[in-house]
Amino acid sequence: MIDRLLDMQILFYCMIGAGILGALGMFIVNRTYKRKVKLADQLTQLKEKWLNLWKSRDMLLHRMNRWVWYPSLACIFFLGLAVILNARSGPGDGVALRYVYAGIMVPLGLLLLRQALDISYREELLADSMADYMEQARDIMEEKQVEEIPPRARDEMVDHITRCIKESAATRGRFGQMLSPEEEAIMREVIKEFMET
Repeated sequence: MIDRLLDMQILFYCMIGAGILGALGMFIVNRTYKRKVKLADQLTQLKEKWLNLWKSRDMLLHRMNRWVWYPSLACIFFLGLAVILNARSGPGDGVALRYVYAGIMVPLGLLLLRQALDISYREELLADSMADYMEQARDIMEEKQVEEIPPRARDEMVDHITRCIKESAATRGRFGQMLSPEEEAIMREVIKEFMET
């Protein structure tokens, strides 16, 4: 039975099959990421776009790593099994070189393919979308801060502050000496100038 298993080279074909399965899995993950990038380009809210790209990138990187490591471990397992079965089958020539080559080349090929299909180099896309989001948030904040107070509301605020100072002056506080009309006009100008800066 062991001789028949080795003669049919089932373990060799299992190693090749694991490599092909890993390569297909990585191609599918790469295509999924490209599709998510296209869908993210259609989003108008920059925060949602950035968060979607970030979450999907992390998830797909983990999935791509699994498609490299699981088939590689399977190839190493099949190589070890071939060595053990060959040793049990009796004295012979040893394990065939094709098993060794497949046990080494399939994991190396998957690692090289992983580098070729790598989606982590697209961090510039994430950085650009985050920069766009931050710039938009900053522009919104600047617009809110720059909104000028209408002249009528500004005059009402100056009048309110002047009244408060007069009330304070009437109680002989620090502004007790500022009761003359000239000083009140100066005080109003100082308050207006302060509000404009």
